[in-house]
Amino acid sequence: MGLRDIIEKDVKNVFLNPDEFGEAHIVDGRKMTVIIDDNGLAERRKRDKAMAEGLHTKQRLFYVSAEEYGSAPLIGRLMELDGDYYTVADVTEESGMYAVSLEANES
Repeated sequence: MGLRDIIEKDVKNVFLNPDEFGEAHIVDGRKMTVIIDDNGLAERRKRDKAMAEGLHTKQRLFYVSAEEYGSAPLIGRLMELDGDYYTVADVTEESGMYAVSLEANES
């Protein structure tokens, strides 16, 4: 078994395991196991500035199995996460998982 095989196995059995890091969330109407990474957003928030007086960007970052999600979501499209709507700001694939950055304007 190669390193890639071990990492792919760990995605399912460790990272996205509900007994470890994974949590059930609703993504575009489908229940999926994801990891919400609010700590990863802390660094991104330091770089963000208010867009206008009283208007700010709300951001979320989550990881989901590429296999479970399917084709990568397109940047700029609307996505629902747990009943809230966001715009997909960025998507990267990391070891069989998508890291999906979302943002929404809020006042």
